[in-house]
Parts: sequence; C-alpha cells; structure tokens
Amino acid sequence: MKWSKSFQSSSDPQKQRLYRQNAPNHIKDQFISCNLSHTLRSELDSRNFNLRTGDRVEVMRGDRTGAAGIVNRIDRDEEKVYIDGIEIQKVNGTSVQKPFRPSNLQIVALNLDDPSRIEEYGVDELDDVRVSEEEVEEALEEEEEGDMMQQMQTGESSIAPDTSAEDEMEGEDEPDETESEEENQRKTTDYEAVVDGTIADAKEQLGEMEDVDYDELLEAEKEGKDRKTFKQWIESQTE
Repeated sequence: MKWSKSFQSSSDPQKQRLYRQNAPNHIKDQFISCNLSHTLRSELDSRNFNLRTGDRVEVMRGDRTGAAGIVNRIDRDEEKVYIDGIEIQKVNGTSVQKPFRPSNLQIVALNLDDPSRIEEYGVDELDDVRVSEEEVEEALEEEEEGDMMQQMQTGESSIAPDTSAEDEMEGEDEPDETESEEENQRKTTDYEAVVDGTIADAKEQLGEMEDVDYDELLEAEKEGKDRKTFKQWIESQTE
C-alpha cells in the first residue's frame, strides 16, 4: 500500500500499519504527539502538542509511571520515545534506554530553542513553559556520549585517530616552516570562541584541529560556560 494524503481511515489493521509506516517524515512527526500537562494546557489553550527532543515529559502509564526526564531521542519509524536517565537492564547485564510510546507520556515543559514553535499561541511568559537551555544541552550531550561509547565498543569510533606522531615522523625532513606554521596555529587558536557554542559544535571544531591544547581549552571552558559534562570530556582527553 502506497501512502496517500487522501487516505482517511480503515478498519483493517494492516492498512493502518502500512499507512503509518509509509508516511513521509513530516506526517510521521504528527504521530509523535503527547498530551500536555494542565499548566501547559492553560498557557497554550491546547490538549496535545508534537513532541521534540529536549522536551521534558512525565510517564503516565506502565511500570515507570511518575518518572520524568528530558527526551533525548525519537524514533519516527518505530514511534518510540527515549528519555534521558530511564533505562532497563538486559539479560547480559548491559543497560539500554527504555522505549516509550508517545501515548503513555505527558509533556510538562517544552524545548524552545526555536521560539517560533509556540509563536502562534501568544505566550508572554516563556519561562513558565520552557526547559532551560543548559538542561536540554546536557541531556542531548549524554545521548551523544552514549552513542560514542557504543561505537567504541564495536570498534567504530567517531573520533578521528590521533596521527600527530606519524605526521611528526613524516615531517622530520621537511623545512622548519611547517613547524613554525603549526606553532603559529597553536598560538592563534581562540579557544574562547570554540567553547562559546554548543558542546557538539565545539567537538566538531576540535576534531578538525591537528594539535589541541586541552589545558587552555579547559581554562576557556571554566571561564566561559563552565559545563560539567564538557569539562569531564576535556579532562578525559588528557589522560
């Protein structure tokens, strides 16, 4: 069954599943919606809202009823939502995030990195409905670190290997100009600008650098946003 926007409904469960499975992403986004808490309902004058990563939700049904956290991953195809800090233990002893159906969750605060998300609702006090940027970034960063650890366990690290030693051996016979250029690059690196953005952006910039001074980077982070998870990551690079 091909997806069609003219499809209305069907009593056949197979057709219902195929409709949802073959729907384009912008339609699948509409399937990932949750009830709003009473506070949000009064502020937005709506009962439901499309869910996004960074939203804070509360589990309303199942064995984790009452648990709350930040959504850090959404699987559109399976229509499953993953919440930071809520895990289950597998038979082999490893822990993985527990998947939830959107219908079992309730949104209690929204990720408003994009303020236009609620622009049409005319909300004046955004602090009453939003999740703090620091909380969102930390939750999404923990998910990114979890993916990195999984890749490392399978031998597929997303971090580029350190080839500085090989480069040094290959460049022994080269003129001193190369060394002076590298030295100038280290001196002119603006680590304050690197840590000014999100953690993900900072790591991407660092991955493009050949020689990173992690001590200076750590000092810049302490004087700037002073994020706990990023400082721990920087310190781990010097070990």
